[in-house]
Parts: sequence; C-alpha cells; structure tokens
Amino acid sequence: MSEKVAVLFTGGRDSTLVACLEALQGNEVYLLTCDSGIGIKREISEFRVEELRNRFPERIVGRTILPTYGLLRSIAIENIESDFKRWGVNLILLGDKLAIHAAATVYCLEHGITRLVDGCVEYQQDLAEQKHVAIDLFKEFEQQYGINYDCPIYHFGSQDSVKYALLSLGISSKSLEGVSIFGDSFSEPSDEAVKTYMEDKLGICKNYVEFMTKTSKVVSTYARKVPQSGEVVVSQ
Repeated sequence: MSEKVAVLFTGGRDSTLVACLEALQGNEVYLLTCDSGIGIKREISEFRVEELRNRFPERIVGRTILPTYGLLRSIAIENIESDFKRWGVNLILLGDKLAIHAAATVYCLEHGITRLVDGCVEYQQDLAEQKHVAIDLFKEFEQQYGINYDCPIYHFGSQDSVKYALLSLGISSKSLEGVSIFGDSFSEPSDEAVKTYMEDKLGICKNYVEFMTKTSKVVSTYARKVPQSGEVVVSQ
C-alpha cells in the first residue's frame, strides 16, 4: 500500500537514490530542501528534480524549499564562540542538519506525513550528521511527533554502488547539489561531541516545532473565522 513520504533532498546522489527507491515502491514522494543561507549554487539541484519528475511522473509530488536561516542562527551561530570553546570543533553543519529536521518535522505534521527518509550513508560517517549516534538521536526526535525517520541506504555500500544504482534507474550519476560555505572546514568530531551538541541544541528544535505548529493552527482558525467577500460567518 502506498504512503506519503518526505525525502530530505539535496540533489546529491544519495538523496536522489532514496527518492527513486521510494518512488519504485509506489509511494507519493515529497522532496524537501532546506535553505539556511549557507549554500552555494543550490539551484543546480533543479536539474535533478526535473530528472526525477520525468522518470517518476506519477510519484514525485513536487519539491518544497523550506527556509531555515533564522533557525540555523539560533542553533549554530548565536552562541558560536562559546560552542567552539566547549566542543573544540566546527559543528555548524550538524546544527544545519538539526534545523533541517525541525523544519521538515513541521512540514510533515502540517501535511499528514508520518515517514521521513534521508540519504545518510555509512561510508560518510566521518561527517557528524551521518554518524550512528546522530541518526539515533534524530530518530528519537522524530518519534516524539509520530514520525518514522529512516536512512534506507545507510548500509548500501560504497559511493560507486550508489552511482551504479542510479545509472540502472536511468538517472545521472553526477552529484547535482550545492555546497556549503562551511564544507571542508571541520575535523571529525567524536561521538561524545556529537551526542552532547545535539542534546544541547534539540530543545531549540522542539521549541521551533511547537511555535510553528501552534502558529499555523492559530492562523488557520483565524482564516476560517474571517469572512471573505460575500461570505457570512456563523458564530459557534
């Protein structure tokens, strides 16, 4: 039975393969891309979106850009000096991933989506957000909102395995994602650093989800009560 699935989508190989696999299962695929303001040439991912739409016209529902620059500032920039002193490594991209999860959670709640998938892979676990400890904490975070977070190709194999799988599906094996201005500017953090950083910042994410979902309900309720031209509002 098909279901609605949100994919954390960058246009890169891994998130593209995840989107393809979900489409092959007959699911409705919602591509979510977050804009934190630290990306360069993110627009090239539009070529990948078109590629996916052409390959799976009945399964790729569309791509939504979620703004996360304010949230990223709260998580990773506002206290950047004390963060560097405490953890001793650059964890801004982990903060960016926390912001992505918070924004995606709000989207899923608003659209009745209970499955969120990601292109994290084991061969890139030197990256903080793709370590086992980070994925486990992201799963716990999403479960609080009734959302199942999954990384279906985590044990897929090597980068070449992903490339060849894309080619088999008729998709370009090139990476069509932007890059972060903070890319290649960090050393690999320890599992303990990732764990404590995330635990310290997850409260910001929870506050954001609560604020956004409550705000959207208030706006929705207000919109229903405000009469449009020619409408009559019946008091309850």
